[in-house]
Amino acid sequence: MISPASGAKAPAFSIVIHEKGGTERREVFDTTEVSVGRVQGNHIVLPKGNVSKRHARLLYRDGRFIVTDLNSTNGTYVNRRRIAQATIVREGDRIYVGDFVLRIEPSADSADVPAPDDPARSTARTDSSPASSPSQGAPPRSSHASFPDEAPPRPTSIAIDSATPQMATRGAPDSGDLAAENTDLSDNVAMLVARVAERLGSHDFRRPSDAALEQRVEPLLRELWKVQEKELPGVEGERVIARARAELLELGPIGPLLADNSIAEIGVPRFDRLVVARSGRPFGFESGFSSELALTWALHRLCEQSGVPLRGDDVSVERCLPNGTVLEVSLGGGLPHGSVLVLRRPRRSTLTLDELVRRGTISRAIAVFLQHCIAARLNLLVVGARDGGPETLLGALSIVQAEGAGIWLVDAASPPFSAMARIDPRLAPERLQHAVRVAARVPSARLVADMTSPALALSIVDAIGEGADGVVASRFGVGLGRAFSRLVADLCRYSTSLTPISARELIASSFDIALEVAQQRDGRYRVVRVAEILGSNAQGIEYSDLFTFVADRTAAGGSIEGTFVPTASVAHIAETLRARGIQLEAALFTRPLSR
Repeated sequence: MISPASGAKAPAFSIVIHEKGGTERREVFDTTEVSVGRVQGNHIVLPKGNVSKRHARLLYRDGRFIVTDLNSTNGTYVNRRRIAQATIVREGDRIYVGDFVLRIEPSADSADVPAPDDPARSTARTDSSPASSPSQGAPPRSSHASFPDEAPPRPTSIAIDSATPQMATRGAPDSGDLAAENTDLSDNVAMLVARVAERLGSHDFRRPSDAALEQRVEPLLRELWKVQEKELPGVEGERVIARARAELLELGPIGPLLADNSIAEIGVPRFDRLVVARSGRPFGFESGFSSELALTWALHRLCEQSGVPLRGDDVSVERCLPNGTVLEVSLGGGLPHGSVLVLRRPRRSTLTLDELVRRGTISRAIAVFLQHCIAARLNLLVVGARDGGPETLLGALSIVQAEGAGIWLVDAASPPFSAMARIDPRLAPERLQHAVRVAARVPSARLVADMTSPALALSIVDAIGEGADGVVASRFGVGLGRAFSRLVADLCRYSTSLTPISARELIASSFDIALEVAQQRDGRYRVVRVAEILGSNAQGIEYSDLFTFVADRTAAGGSIEGTFVPTASVAHIAETLRARGIQLEAALFTRPLSR
């Protein structure tokens, strides 16, 4: 028998409970033991006859979650396999109790880190560390700390809905058996879809379905499955029919994912594989579409939703769906496995700099420094990977209280507030350049832009050259050096009058401060560098670090502990701020580190 570790406190985590044919509910815990059963007295009460009075128990021990069946009548299942002994469960694993499906997920504040005692230090506490006091306002710790020691959690599947096919778990126990099961399932789905399409040969499945088609497809699916089941027994019929129905009438396996607002990106590297990202972290699916044809149907239907149908000669596609999701596709051609598809949902972050301090993204000293920079209308450049980190920081900087209204020019994210003025960065280059020029001339306007588009990048630096200030811009790139190099290349490629040297001079003279944000192995975002841009030379853009994040160690639960280190290099920036009426406190850069 396994007993909870007496000295270990569990990180805050959520258990999502989904009842078959019903809705989901979410309960948050930070205890080391959670009991599940039919009667009152359990932490989770599931009032159904096929749930025992004391059905199962979930323990937190040694940085892991473990589920144990308590000799229940109908058994406890993990990923559809009945357990006979204590079994480790990870984020995304499905625990079946009667008519209910449970799964562990990070809580809403999963990325939060307790507010540090000293503003210059940000530390992700281990389980043995004392919790922050209520006066610090620290939110619960991340449940990422609960997964395997010294390593991030392995990708797991996501339980979409009881009516949709369950996806196999990559890297989970018995993944070989599950992969084989999914191969059989996909083969059966492909065969059933082909037979239905053959029967309804006159129908164009590239078009969105209607009620008349649905009435024809449903009985035909069941009729043809009866024949197919006799030929290939041993496969669960309802799962095959459900998947075939989704491919024939809807968007296949990506339909439920699009309906899940917590999923930021969906990737289809080949027709039978899906990868999704939630909070910047990828999760792989073994099961995708049953065939390239089914993926093509879904692609046509998505383009129909965008209002711009897919043409026969299209090789690359970019569309915007009604809800703002961006669809990008590279079609067939020389690709080894056919089309590659990506769906990106616009992110929206209303986090403030103070909240980023509590999450451990920045230190208190960095937050105060950035507030001074915004007040002085310095131009800031945020650099990071395409994982949501730059957008989060961009949003926080855009809502710092300062003179002037923000104007949003970011394609990958929605403005923090719907009332914020917005310019579509996908406008034609001439229209975009004119729109940016006009917006920059609005009194006290503050442009907030993502400079991934070469046309927008040139428009922004041109606007700064004409006197615009208070600009907050971002550029995707891993590290400041690479981001600067790519930005220089973009400007030179877009404007033939620019040379690499002149492009570097243009960028260096446009921005005052650069911030590099990165996602750590524990899933948390950190601003790993704050630097002052000094100028340019033949080798590149010169900058001097003001703050850096130094990782000290990886805690037992996988959390990264580290310190934001001020470099005391403040001479140039202090003079710039002083000239704009802001007195910079030298203590921000000289405060001793706490350990």
